[in-house]
Amino acid sequence: MHHVPLLTVGAFARASGLPVSALRYYDAAGLLRPAHVDPATGYRRYAPHQVERARLVARMRRTGMPVADIGRVITADPVTARRVVDAHQRRLEAELAEATAQLTEARELLAVTTSLAVDAGALRSALRSVRHAVGEQAGWPALHGVLFDVGDAALRLVATDRHRLAVSALPVTGVEGPPVRVIVPVAVVDAFLDGGDTGPVDVSLTADLVTLGGLDGTPVDALYPDYGAVLAAHGFRGAREEADPGVTVTAPDLLERVEARSGADTGRRDLVLLGLDPAELHIGDARGTVAFDRQYLADAVRSFGDADLLLTAGERDTLRLAALHGPDAVVVLMPVRLAA
Repeated sequence: MHHVPLLTVGAFARASGLPVSALRYYDAAGLLRPAHVDPATGYRRYAPHQVERARLVARMRRTGMPVADIGRVITADPVTARRVVDAHQRRLEAELAEATAQLTEARELLAVTTSLAVDAGALRSALRSVRHAVGEQAGWPALHGVLFDVGDAALRLVATDRHRLAVSALPVTGVEGPPVRVIVPVAVVDAFLDGGDTGPVDVSLTADLVTLGGLDGTPVDALYPDYGAVLAAHGFRGAREEADPGVTVTAPDLLERVEARSGADTGRRDLVLLGLDPAELHIGDARGTVAFDRQYLADAVRSFGDADLLLTAGERDTLRLAALHGPDAVVVLMPVRLAA
């Protein structure tokens, strides 16, 4: 007689798409008994013909079908089994319809507008200070815009591409509505930057529409990363607080040194080596310095205009640039690891 070899638990799990823990559960529930159990070790083995049943159990369970109904599906005649499946689908469709109605009402309750007034020039300046950090990665839609984080009397603008984080805050007046976080798409941001509005400009933010002066757009439908946690993780508590020893430098002087092209020659990426000590900034010295993308660093420095900057080192060799006066702004740059 020809004996068909039995499958080990691991092989059966891979063939059926069920984890080993689920196989134990379905064994105890009587849905998938092993073809053989070693009396000495308790090790279970399954017959190849059981794979089809296991796949059926897996599909039914993924829809949330009760175990009792799954048992009926795999033991009843095909017509009865189909009736059980159809009844389960009707229950799911009814539950989905009810959930959809409830969520529609919830959206109506959440359909509030937050509006505020801000000086157009100040808003344009703040947007320019973060625009360079907007991300473009296809897999991260939340980064394809500038976060407008509205509090009671301040507006924070945030942009990041995961390699750099830029934050700028400015005062606002006449805030109506709750605090809100809305991602304004980069197309609206760029259109506003190209405009010539002066004086107070109205900003309106909802889940479905953003308005900057006379410009409208659809917010990015995504959840923005917790940028506050990132700032806290790298020791930053505020652009006006010198929490750590740092080096003070004017933005134009730093930009001139960054663009001087002395730095790390990797043959692949244009880097600049930068180091801080309590009294001095070092650029181009390989000892005690950290590599940063030259263009990213230049963009960050340039975003501060003519401001005096405080440079501090954060966790994992990050570099923080903060304006000492003028705009309440900060940029955090991630270092570039050099190949050994």
